[in-house]
Amino acid sequence: MKYAVYVEGQSEMYFVADVLQKYSNYDPIQCGIKCIRIQSDMFKEVGHPQQGDDSSQNYYQIVNVNNDNKVISKLNKDIPNLIHKGFDIIIGLKDVYGQAYKELVGVREVLLDKVEELYQIQLDSINAHGADFRLHFAIMEYETWMLALIEKFVTSKSGNLTGLCHELNIDLSHDIEKTIYHPYVIVRKIYEGLALDYDKHEKDTFSFLNTLTIEDYEALRTSNKCPSFTKFLDSLLGGAKPVLP
Repeated sequence: MKYAVYVEGQSEMYFVADVLQKYSNYDPIQCGIKCIRIQSDMFKEVGHPQQGDDSSQNYYQIVNVNNDNKVISKLNKDIPNLIHKGFDIIIGLKDVYGQAYKELVGVREVLLDKVEELYQIQLDSINAHGADFRLHFAIMEYETWMLALIEKFVTSKSGNLTGLCHELNIDLSHDIEKTIYHPYVIVRKIYEGLALDYDKHEKDTFSFLNTLTIEDYEALRTSNKCPSFTKFLDSLLGGAKPVLP
């Protein structure tokens, strides 16, 4: 199977690649990965991570559109060519938080009925040309998923997540998607509590992802803590069971 996965930014691109590598136990025969970023409307191949090629059992081309607002427009432009190149499944992943949500809702709150309304609006704006197209929202941002997985990173930096959450007056034990409007800000504050910066740079992303294992991803996937994470991974992996080392 050939998958094309379009994401908003660098962090999401590396996250998708990390999930795929860990679920396939880094086996290039089972899973081929190519990461691409769009710069000035040109596709630029990213040197790392690379794994296998389009002869792998499952091949994933992960495209960083490099703009919070361009996942939909780039997909509309590229889907005919992706179909022509033989991609079986096309996936779009984008944050809810952004200008479109602000204009629709008008308040700084997480309103899941409005999230669903926005999802339907954006899904309807895609001309899939008969392709197997799947649109996914990270509610409210990719950083929500980070928050659900962040404890091991905090511990690796000799921090205490319970103490940091108490200082920030937040509860990460449940309903994160329903309660945190702008999770990027919370991630930055947790990093600041560890005397670190969070600027979504490559080193920030790899430092976080390197603390995670397939067991961490699978535990979150099978929980009820982050439904948008579960839906995305189920779509990305096709219901695959983890390949444990």
